[in-house]
Amino acid sequence: MNTHPPQGIARFDSAAGMVQALALCLQGQPFDSPSQSPLLDRLMPLANHLPERVRDVAYALGALGEAVPRQRAAEMRAEAIAAWIAGLFPERHYPAAFVGSSNGGIVHLAAALGCPWLPQTYLCPIRRIGLDPDDPKRALEDGLPVAEALAAGNPEVSVHHMHDPNQDRLMLHTMAYHRLKFRRLPPAYRRLLERSLTPGATLYVVECGTSWPVTRTAERCSFQFGAVGGATVEEYFTGGPRVRAYLARYGVHRERWDPPAPDGEAPEAEWGFEPALLADLEALAAGHGWRLVRLRFGDGEDMSLLAADLYRSWYRALGLEPSRLLVESFVLMAPLAALQRRLVPLWLLFNTEPSARSLRRWLDEGPAFDEIGQMLFSHGTEGVGVTPIETWRALLGRARRRGLFLGVDEARYPRDFATFVRFHRDLDRLGAEQDPPQPLAPDRFEALLRALAGRRGVQVDASDGPEGRCPAARRAPTRAD
Repeated sequence: MNTHPPQGIARFDSAAGMVQALALCLQGQPFDSPSQSPLLDRLMPLANHLPERVRDVAYALGALGEAVPRQRAAEMRAEAIAAWIAGLFPERHYPAAFVGSSNGGIVHLAAALGCPWLPQTYLCPIRRIGLDPDDPKRALEDGLPVAEALAAGNPEVSVHHMHDPNQDRLMLHTMAYHRLKFRRLPPAYRRLLERSLTPGATLYVVECGTSWPVTRTAERCSFQFGAVGGATVEEYFTGGPRVRAYLARYGVHRERWDPPAPDGEAPEAEWGFEPALLADLEALAAGHGWRLVRLRFGDGEDMSLLAADLYRSWYRALGLEPSRLLVESFVLMAPLAALQRRLVPLWLLFNTEPSARSLRRWLDEGPAFDEIGQMLFSHGTEGVGVTPIETWRALLGRARRRGLFLGVDEARYPRDFATFVRFHRDLDRLGAEQDPPQPLAPDRFEALLRALAGRRGVQVDASDGPEGRCPAARRAPTRAD
């Protein structure tokens, strides 16, 4: 597998991390390094021992090498990124493939089937040192030439300039976040699907309906202030007590942010699905005799809860008692380890209050687990809505026998940067490895999918006639609602 991507994609981000975790799983290899950099992996444990402010600077500078110089934005080609992504997957025939929104639950569904997932969205970080993270109007103005250059050089994408001083504060001191969404199916994706899927295979379109207020800046460009996480849309745009406290904590002499006025909504920059891609997928499936199944959901963790439900039912059908839960966080994932250790995987978007509520709700609904192991993503910011370590510890206490953090330094969370290399090493505490079970049969997978989807507000819509359709499920409220 070619682990060295071309310049223009951030490996520390959701899409790159998830696609590498899945591709390695399909090759029988663990995902033990989101950075895929031996040098960074050696330095991160050392960073934990630095003074707090120095640690923050080191974290931001550590990712700077992946940022593209502003003057080279016009040279970035989305197709080169798509070719790298497609090249990660083993050359073989697959019974299905997933294309669309980034989602940890989808990674686990694809792992169960033994098939690829191709992300619609990826992060192109642009080097920009010295901008004030708390001045979104200046960020928009500064980013206009970059967004225009990216859009002009890549007519097949939409460009979402995302600026989130709550969760990305450290990184915004050194880079700007431009997320690119494919509106047309990249040739490299098309080639992989045509080589790998035989007639009768299923193409699953992953459509996360999360949207966000944006300021349109050009035909295919928009500026998004804030993002899904701990703060609400209202807090980003109108402030409130938590925002005032957050800004005061960082010595910012203002009571709220003053973002550009939004003039519409768009698919959320990181997680939302751009529907323009659907036409190419429908035409490709029809032309090759593939079934096309649309998976539509309002909130990313709804799909994750569905994946956890499916794994629990699958294990029971294999005669295994699903007694151990693996709670993942953002890019800290272990799809192969979940299969090897017969763990029920529950992926959470972030380390924030909405994710803690999702975990609490899921634990409330089902039988207790003997063991719960949890990873915790640390982004280095004590942001609005970050869940305190005490709350996570109490949720781990719901295990019948023991709950444990995996690779987490509780004293340094949420500035625990060494967790990026420790999270995988701690998995041995959840049992010894075994051979993974045989991939879930496609017909059994879809039967489970249809039986469980409605409970989670996921709509399953197939192209194989009325008898193959699942009754429409009510759209779940998104975090932007």
